[in-house]
Order: sequence, then structure tokens, then C-alpha cells
Amino acid sequence: MRLKPIEKRERVYQAVIQQIKQAIEQGEILPGEKLPSERTLAETLGVSRTSIKEAMTVLESTGVIDVRPGVGMFVREESERSLLLKFSMILDEKEEKLDDLIELRQAIEGDAAFYAAIRITEEQKMKLTAIYEKLVEKEKKAEVATEEDFQFHYTIVEAANNPLMLEVMNLVSDKMMDSVTEIRNFSIQHDQLNEQVVKEHEKIYEAIIHHQPEEARKAMWEHHQGIKVRLLKKGGKEQ
Repeated sequence: MRLKPIEKRERVYQAVIQQIKQAIEQGEILPGEKLPSERTLAETLGVSRTSIKEAMTVLESTGVIDVRPGVGMFVREESERSLLLKFSMILDEKEEKLDDLIELRQAIEGDAAFYAAIRITEEQKMKLTAIYEKLVEKEKKAEVATEEDFQFHYTIVEAANNPLMLEVMNLVSDKMMDSVTEIRNFSIQHDQLNEQVVKEHEKIYEAIIHHQPEEARKAMWEHHQGIKVRLLKKGGKEQ
């Protein structure tokens, strides 16, 4: 495969996927063949292994590759046309409206919070608590807590112990990070909005930790409604 370093202004995981697609189009890698290791791909493309893992997660969940533990990553043995169609679906660059993304998260994460309150393990409780405490610390300092916010929501979906929900989160993770950054940059400029975000996260956390599924689902749903309201305020300010 003739790979080239990826420019950082691109969405990195999509750029990784694009190069693998091109390698298949050009016959440099065939259906059924093994891909280079994550380390090799990261070094060749000049990106982090986290970005490679994200790209491979997307490719695996959409049926482009098979990951065989201890063996490697293999392109599915399908026709080239079938594989390229899957790539086209992944790399579709249509710009989703931010409120559409919020509604998708509202649907998935509302139920994820419900099941997390029922299924969360003690180990997952410890992980969620540690992330929540970091999030609160940054929020109270009015700092942009993009990574902490994302990890808080992602850990709740993990605690739902539903692999399909987690796959959907992985597919939209890049868009999620963009939206979290946009809304948080606006919220921290307003004490009242920032305080509201803190309270919303607290309600979600408390309901899950105390095994209150209906309250957890309601708190998560209301949190995303709050995001919608903050988005409208942001739009009104910019007009």
C-alpha cells in the first residue's frame, strides 16, 4: 500500500479510511487480504494509534474489515464493488444539522442512561465517578471540558452494556466532539448557562449511580433539550 502522511486539518479517522479505500480501488490491497498493523499504519500515516483505532472500529462495525484477535485486520472477502459502496456510505460528507445530531444522541443516550442505571457494574461506577469528578472540576472553573464531557457520555453508553449502542457512539464520535466543543465554548461565557450544565450532569450521574433508570433517562433527555436551548441562544447571539 502506498500511503502518505495525513494533513492534520482533515478529520483524521476519515482520512485513514479514505486512503484504505483508495488502496482497494487501485488494487494495492484485495478483498481477503490482511491490513498493516495499527502501529505500522500510525507510523506510516503520521497519526496517533487512537485515530487508527477509531478508523478500524468504524470499518469493522460497517462490515468492511474483520478483526481477528492475535492475528490481525483483514478486508472482508466481498466484491470490490460491495466494499467500495460501504466506503461511500462511511465517507458521505453531507453536513448534518447540529440539532439532528443532538436528537440522535437524545434518543440513544436516553435509553443508554436507563440501562446503565440497571446494568452498571462496580468497576464501571468507579470509572464514571472518576470522569464525572474531573468534569465537575473543569466546569466549576469555567474551563472548556470537551474531552471530559465526551468521556462522561461515552462511559454511560459503555455502562449500558449494549455493544450496538456503543457502535453507534463510535460512528458519531467525531461529530460529537465537534458539537460538544461548539456548545461548550458558548456556555462557559455565561455563568448561568454553565451552572445549568453542571446541574444537568449531576442529575444524570446521581440517577445512574443510585440505580434509578427512569430518572436517568429523564435527566439525560432533559440535558439534551438544554443543549438545544443553548444552541438556539447561541444562534440568536450570532445573528
